[in-house]
Amino acid sequence: MDNYCLSILESSKHYKYLEDIGIETDIIKSTILSEFNRSTFDTFINRSEQRLSPNIYIENLVFTEVCKYLNEHYADSFVFEDNGKLDIKSIIAHSKSLIQRPSLLTPSESNIGFKEPENLDGSIRIARFEQQLAKRDYNANDSKRGDVLFEGLLPIVMQINPLYCQHTSDNIWNNTFCLGEPRIQGLYPNLHSIEAPNILWLNSELLQMLGLTLDTYKHGLRALDCNQEPVLIYRQWREELIGNGASFVGTDANIARLEGCDLILREDYYQKLKNILPNVVFYTFLLN
Repeated sequence: MDNYCLSILESSKHYKYLEDIGIETDIIKSTILSEFNRSTFDTFINRSEQRLSPNIYIENLVFTEVCKYLNEHYADSFVFEDNGKLDIKSIIAHSKSLIQRPSLLTPSESNIGFKEPENLDGSIRIARFEQQLAKRDYNANDSKRGDVLFEGLLPIVMQINPLYCQHTSDNIWNNTFCLGEPRIQGLYPNLHSIEAPNILWLNSELLQMLGLTLDTYKHGLRALDCNQEPVLIYRQWREELIGNGASFVGTDANIARLEGCDLILREDYYQKLKNILPNVVFYTFLLN
C-alpha cells in the first residue's frame, strides 16, 4: 500500500473514531495492510489519465476489519456513537442537492484575494469549494494535478483558508457544526467514502443567531426562516466526466474534471449576518 492509499486508510471516519476514543489501532492497521489487494484497487484507475476514480474499496476494508476487531475485543460494550455512525442524513441531503454547474470562473481562472461575493438574483454566494483536474499536456513534462479553490467569508481580514473546519457532517444535524471554531462556514471533505463528499455548511451558532432552522434532509441541505422559506441552500455538482473513448461506461468514466459545491444565502439574511459580523470579508484561497 503506497502513501496515498495509506492516507485514505488513516482518514477513514471509523478508523479516526477509534483513535479519538483511545482504542489502539496498530493491530487493525496491520490487518488492513495485509488484506489490501492492489489488483482490486487498481480496477478503479483510469488507464488513460492515471487517475483514481472515487470508490469505497479502502473504506469498506477498514470498516470490515474495525468491526471484526471490535467484535473480538469489545463485543459486550462497544457501540458506535456520534461521529462514529454512518451519516445517512447527509448522504440523502447531498444527493438531493445536485445541480448543473453554475456559470462561474473555474479554479484555474480565479485569483487569490479579497472581493465582493457574487449576487445571484437575490441570493449571495457566501462560500464555494471546487476541484479542477488539470488537462495534461502529453507533449510537455507536465506533472500538474490541478487546482483546488476554497472561498468564503472570514470574520476579519486575514489570508487563510476560509473553509477549514475540524467537524464532520454529522455535526450539522445536531447543530454543533464548527462550534468552538472561529469559522463562519466549514467544509467537510470526504472522498472515497460511502458517505457524502464535500459538505459545506454554516457555523451552527451563526445559524441559530440568524433564527434559521434545518429543513428535513429529504429536501436537501437547507435552512428555513420562520415562514418555512428556504434561506440558506447547499448545492453540489460533478461535471466533465473522464472516459476512455466515447462510451463513458464503467469505473473509468467516474472522474470529474470539475467537482464542487457552494452555499447561497438570501440577500436580506446576508445583511443580517453582516450586522452580526460587521468586519466580515469574502476571500478566495487556492491550492495547486
